[in-house]
Amino acid sequence: MAAAARILNVESPGDVLSPSTANGYLGCSAKIYFRKVLKLPDPPTGALTMGSAVHAAIGANFEQKMETRVDLPGAGVQAIYNEAWDLLVKGQYPSPHGGKPSLPTEFRDDENPAELKAQGLALAMKYLDEACPEIDPAAVELPVGGTINGVRVRGFVDLLDSSGCIIDLKTAARKPSEISSDYKFQVATYAQLAPGATGKARVDTLVKTKTPQLVQIACTVEQSDFDATARLYPLVQQSIRAGVWLPNRGSNLCSRKYCSFWRACQECYGGKVAD
Repeated sequence: MAAAARILNVESPGDVLSPSTANGYLGCSAKIYFRKVLKLPDPPTGALTMGSAVHAAIGANFEQKMETRVDLPGAGVQAIYNEAWDLLVKGQYPSPHGGKPSLPTEFRDDENPAELKAQGLALAMKYLDEACPEIDPAAVELPVGGTINGVRVRGFVDLLDSSGCIIDLKTAARKPSEISSDYKFQVATYAQLAPGATGKARVDTLVKTKTPQLVQIACTVEQSDFDATARLYPLVQQSIRAGVWLPNRGSNLCSRKYCSFWRACQECYGGKVAD
């Protein structure tokens, strides 16, 4: 079937990878199978919707800053955030990458929509005040693509500044102490594909504590990171084409709380997914 798809110039799973797909496959290939192959619904939680609304507001700020060289006023960012939140909750927010809008938000039992919305706005305003003035954006949501060790790879760089540094904005419940291997893999990918990228990167994490915190951790891509992309992309592609899809029941994220596919996972593989 994969060969027929390529003859018809239709992409089949594994033909083109992204850092998120490769990292996702290594984390739990069954989840990629349910999402990419079976295309089962995967509605965002309230926490994910909050992060997307923050990204939308800050991204809009940097898009206009590339033209005017100044940041939006707080009221402007607040208006964009509120509109993005409302559309995301309804599943009506247009995909920044040209795809279909996301599904309506499914808030978990322990998530309060009003509190989350207010918390996200506070995080966006903190980033606008503390980080944005020092950032000179060169590209926002930059599409990139190319070949790494024979594998077609594509993705989107959240933000590339004028010095060639890749900046990624994240929201988190806990203060990070280091940069994850997943992010190093992502940056090593983009350093090879994004024009002007220097291999320097920074993760800006907005921490959802009672008093919002901003934690900035910088890194530089090393040869070992490039080696990882050259070795892992072909292995992931080969495994996908061979139909190897396995759940990772030992992952901290393997639970009914964090995974929309737990019912399908139990049906396909047996056993029970933790609460």
